[in-house]
Amino acid sequence: MTERADVVIIGGGIMGTSLAFGLTQLGVRDVIIVERGTLAAGASGRTGALLRQHYTNVPEATLAHLSLQTYANWSDAVGGDCGFVRTGAIVTVTTSGDDAVNIERMRRNIAMQNEIGIASEVVTAARYRELQPFGEMNDVEVAAYERDSGYVDAVAATRGMGEAAVRGGARIAEGLNVTSIMTVGEHVTGVETTSGPILADTVVCAAGAWTLPLLKQIGLDLPIEAQRVQVAILNRPIDLPESGTMTYVDTAAGFFCRNYGPNRTLAGVGGGEFHDIVDPFTYDQRMDPSFDDAVRSSLARRIPAMARATTLFGYACLYDMTPDLHPILGSADGPDGLQLMLGFCGAGFKKGPAIGRCMAELIVNGQATTVDLTPFRLSRYLDGSWQQPWSENEYHLSSDFGHGF
Repeated sequence: MTERADVVIIGGGIMGTSLAFGLTQLGVRDVIIVERGTLAAGASGRTGALLRQHYTNVPEATLAHLSLQTYANWSDAVGGDCGFVRTGAIVTVTTSGDDAVNIERMRRNIAMQNEIGIASEVVTAARYRELQPFGEMNDVEVAAYERDSGYVDAVAATRGMGEAAVRGGARIAEGLNVTSIMTVGEHVTGVETTSGPILADTVVCAAGAWTLPLLKQIGLDLPIEAQRVQVAILNRPIDLPESGTMTYVDTAAGFFCRNYGPNRTLAGVGGGEFHDIVDPFTYDQRMDPSFDDAVRSSLARRIPAMARATTLFGYACLYDMTPDLHPILGSADGPDGLQLMLGFCGAGFKKGPAIGRCMAELIVNGQATTVDLTPFRLSRYLDGSWQQPWSENEYHLSSDFGHGF
C-alpha cells in the first residue's frame, strides 16, 4: 500500500525524534519517522551523550545551552525521564608554546557563553583541585568549568522524544528500510521503502553517514565521512568516589569521559590511531584490544588513579564528519522539499532538542527563529566560506580531537 505523510524523517536518532516532536509542537501532526532498526539503534544509541556547552561560536553554544535546558527540565518540556545527571563539566585545550593563545581565547569564549546564559567560568589549577581533589592540572594554565552540565541516558532521551512526538500525532516505523528518495522533476515526492512508497512533500535525511547512498542516488555527494571511534567502560579504583567525577572533554590530556553508573566511567580518546574512516554499513563495532591501555593512559594524565582502572567492556561507534567539523542543517540545495540534518562530528546529541526545534521552524515557517541556521547551510562548501573561522576566538589545537569547538 502507498502511505502518505506531510513530512518523512529518515532516521530515528535524537535528531529525527527531536524534529518530529518539534513539528508536532508547531501543529504538523502527519509526520512519520522511518528507522531501519529501532530508535537510537545507530549513532545516538552509542554516543556518550556528554552535555558540554563549551563552544567558540555563538550558534552552537546557544544550541547546546538550549538543549541542556530541555534535558534538565525533561519532565516538563518533553515528559518522562531522560536520565539527566548534573555533574559539572571540565573542558581543556592546550595552553603552552604556540597554543598559549588559547588562554585569552578561553577567557573571551567564556565571556561570550556567559552572555548567552551559560554558567561557565575560567578555573586555575587551585580552583580545579577544589572541584576535583583527586585530579591534576599541571599541564594547562586554565580550564573551563560548567556547573550545570553533565550527561543523559542517550537511549532513554531518544525514545522519550519519540514517544512525545507520537503523543503529538507522529508515527514511528521501526524495522523499515528506505531504499530511495523519490522525486519528480525538481521536487521531492516521498521515499520508497522495503514495504512500499510513502508520499510526502518534505523529506528529511537525519540518519548520519547511513544516508549518503540515498543522496548519491539523486546526484548529491555530500562532504561527509564515517569515522569509527571507540569507547570503553571502566571500573574505577576504590580510592575514587563512588559518585564519580565531573564530565570531561579534555583535549589537552586527549580524552573525554563521564560517569556510567556507580564506580564506572565511560571514556574515549581524541584523534590518532583509534579514529579511522570506515564504511558505515560494515564497520567493526568491537573495541580494539590496544584501546584499553590507550584510554587508561589518557585518563591518568588528568586523574592519576585511573591508571589502575580495569576495562569492563567496550565498543565502536560512528561520527559523521564534515571538513569544518560543523553540521549541515537545512535545504539540500537539490530537489525542493529535501532537508538535511547531518554531519554532527560526534557532538550532535548535546544539541539535538534545540536543533529539532529550529529545523521544525525552518520547515513550517521558512526560517528558524530560535537560532538562525544559516551558518550551517550546505552551500558553504560550494562558495568556500566553510574555510573561514566561525569565530575570531577559535582555539589553536595541536592535535586532532575529532569534536569541533
